[in-house]
Amino acid sequence: MRTIWFLSSIPGDKNPQLKMQLDKLAHFLGFAGGGILIAGLFTTITLVLLRRKVRWDHIVTATAITVGLLGWFDEWHQCFTPGRSGANMGDWVADFLGGIAGAYAFRRMFHRFGQKGGG
Repeated sequence: MRTIWFLSSIPGDKNPQLKMQLDKLAHFLGFAGGGILIAGLFTTITLVLLRRKVRWDHIVTATAITVGLLGWFDEWHQCFTPGRSGANMGDWVADFLGGIAGAYAFRRMFHRFGQKGGG
């Protein structure tokens, strides 16, 4: 989130503008990376601190909610950055979908490396 906050703080006149499709792809990929990390955090909390089986529906839902909130916060933050347009619904949707994709990517990696969770 620190990297996203930093990038969102760059004024519009000093920020290379991406074409619309690349902008959405950048949002998707950036938040997919965040989704992987957040899903990993929730999985660790579940296994280590709570000592429960992993319920992937819960991990994906919690990750989606968290990434959705972080994406909204990032868009809100951009409203106060000179030369940037914040509150962009298309960017937020790309953030949200990227976070969900990241959660599913983490699930796949988790199973690939031999760990088995429930649900």
